[in-house]
Amino acid sequence: MLNFLVIGDWGRKGTAGQRAVACGMACVAAKLRSRFVLTTGDNFYDDGVASVDDPHWQWSFEDVYTAASLQTAWYVALGNHDHRGNIQAQIAYGHQSSRWCLPAPYYAMEKAIDETTQAQFVFLDTSPFLQRYQPGGFEYIEGMGGQKPTTQLEWLRTTLAASNAAWKVVIGHHPIYSGSPFHGGTPELQQQVLPILLEHAVQAYFCGHEHDLQHLYAHGLHCFLSGAASEWRETGRCAYSLFSQSTLGFTAVSLTAERLQCRFYNAQGQRLYQAEIAQTCQVEARAAALP
Repeated sequence: MLNFLVIGDWGRKGTAGQRAVACGMACVAAKLRSRFVLTTGDNFYDDGVASVDDPHWQWSFEDVYTAASLQTAWYVALGNHDHRGNIQAQIAYGHQSSRWCLPAPYYAMEKAIDETTQAQFVFLDTSPFLQRYQPGGFEYIEGMGGQKPTTQLEWLRTTLAASNAAWKVVIGHHPIYSGSPFHGGTPELQQQVLPILLEHAVQAYFCGHEHDLQHLYAHGLHCFLSGAASEWRETGRCAYSLFSQSTLGFTAVSLTAERLQCRFYNAQGQRLYQAEIAQTCQVEARAAALP
């Protein structure tokens, strides 16, 4: 079994909410013997980090997640707030931290579940997909000048096609679908990314951006939104919603050859919701038509 945690929208210089979630994470990680942590972006508020020496690293990461159970690899995705700072500094920090893993703005890795079963994890940089551009506003494109990220799309398609892993899990910052009234779904991801995920039998997509916890199921793809690791907002529901809750919290995942179990926890480490996905269910749902 492969156990790991997922958090998003977290780096707020050790605020009370962030520290509360870190405490809950430590307890659950120890109980599950978590192997690593995945982040869904917005690792540093409000404007990313300026350099590898930025004190934000200590305030938001090193001095907060100090429990022994969290001294594992952290595989990182980038969010829109990260793009307001120095992305290369987040990449370079991996050279001086054994925990921090961000080799490139988008990348992939595989992990063994057992002797014969692999899981592929694909990390996207979703900010460049968004076509809305409002300099100085909350939602904007950073890093690619509003151009369509055709290189990343082709890389995604090739990377998924080349893998024989039984499980394919994609991680990005922005939600494909969301029941929250604050941001909602992302049309650009629905149009450009979702068809590729369905074509290559991806079973789950993990994201953040909305500061809540959600599970949605659309067109055969399970979407788990975990963006409440330091603050929360009022959430909502849409046609694809299976669960949503407004609370500080995080996610724990257990993978076997046959099943993915996803659990949402609050900051106190209390389980709020649990879902199980059979490894074959995505293939059976392949015929669902896109809107």
